[in-house]
Amino acid sequence: MLQNPASAKRSGKSGRDLTRIAVYELYGRSEQFWKIGMRMKDRRAFEKKDKDLLDFAHSYLSEAFPNPDRQGCPPDAALRSLALSPTESEPTVTGHLAACSPCFRRYAELLAQLRSQRAADKRLSWARVATWPRSHPVLVGAALVCALSIAIGASLLLNRIRVPNPPLDANRAPYPVQPVNPMVVYAPFSLDLSTLSPVRGSEPSGTASHQRIPVPRSPLYLTLTLPLASEEQSYNIRLTAGGHAFWSKSAQAHLQEGKTLIRVEADFRQVPPGSYNLEVESSTGIRLVQPVLIEIALPNGTERKR
Repeated sequence: MLQNPASAKRSGKSGRDLTRIAVYELYGRSEQFWKIGMRMKDRRAFEKKDKDLLDFAHSYLSEAFPNPDRQGCPPDAALRSLALSPTESEPTVTGHLAACSPCFRRYAELLAQLRSQRAADKRLSWARVATWPRSHPVLVGAALVCALSIAIGASLLLNRIRVPNPPLDANRAPYPVQPVNPMVVYAPFSLDLSTLSPVRGSEPSGTASHQRIPVPRSPLYLTLTLPLASEEQSYNIRLTAGGHAFWSKSAQAHLQEGKTLIRVEADFRQVPPGSYNLEVESSTGIRLVQPVLIEIALPNGTERKR
């Protein structure tokens, strides 16, 4: 290590060599210092040597070459470029610092300003990070809620995974099997009401002269044929006896091949066997009344006519 100008001359190093060493050391002492993985003891020894070198550079290069006429001095922009990136600057600028103390002092000032600016920028960036939560409380709150939700979900998932299955009890009776309701099958059944005389409102229907038609006590897909020229509209269909309705449903009539038909699903399984009237009433109050006999047994054939 160079101790002073005399030892520098004895070691054979010129002022240009000393300037180059000083420039590189002044720029890179902090950057290289943290890039080298050192123990704390070695780091302290390195810091002491670095300080000795800087003290020597400032004492020697700042005063040894006065250059009062400023002959051959580069512009201030060249010195600033050297301070920012010494490895990419012109070699002539570094060589000039070896023979011009004013330029060297200016270079040292620019380097000090650069380090101060970097330190200020670093403090500003940390200040922005510290104040960001206070300036964005909504985002911070949303992030906390999301993190809490994730933590709760993960905890529940882990608990579910860790809970062991209860041991099987071989002596316990099995759970009773719930009966499955069979699918209801509606058998087709037709009634021809085309010869019935319509009645209005509460007028007596005169069903005594009509033949009572047997109807099975089961789920039926009824097809009712209405008298000629009956309107295509909604009809109310009821199964009555003694002034009480045991079954009722609404259905729409449609014209098909010149006939007005009503097709409706009728489940008579809950209707007690016996004599009833099957009434078909329009929205205008016109009724058709057909006497029927609800039977348990289904006779042969599904087509029934009055």
